[in-house]
Amino acid sequence: MTADSPQACATEFTAALIGRDIDAALALITDDVVFFYSNGSTILGKDAFAALMTASWQMVENYKYATLDSTWITQTPAAAAVIYSFEWSGTARGADVKGAGRGTRVFSKAPGSGWLIGHEHLSAGQWMPS
Repeated sequence: MTADSPQACATEFTAALIGRDIDAALALITDDVVFFYSNGSTILGKDAFAALMTASWQMVENYKYATLDSTWITQTPAAAAVIYSFEWSGTARGADVKGAGRGTRVFSKAPGSGWLIGHEHLSAGQWMPS
């Protein structure tokens, strides 16, 4: 699967997470992807991301996730970046769980390939566009 725009990549990545489709998600990130999460953890590479998401999906039932208020801050033929708010919810060990925050995604496009996420940074707080 290749995305023909950074916007399509973002949409398809979110759909893969909601659908718990790790293969589709992995097809949309670079091999050396770096994720920074609001709890202070850093995830390096596809294997680490796959392990984290698989473990999370086993713990959380009725998973819901949404990105909101996306603002594309730059886009060139080879790179793009977006800032956005996100929220998620579900059930873990019989209790309702939820979270929200703001995120940044950085995309790249190599010649002859589709758009891929190379970095995502999630933090507490909310992105509030003017």
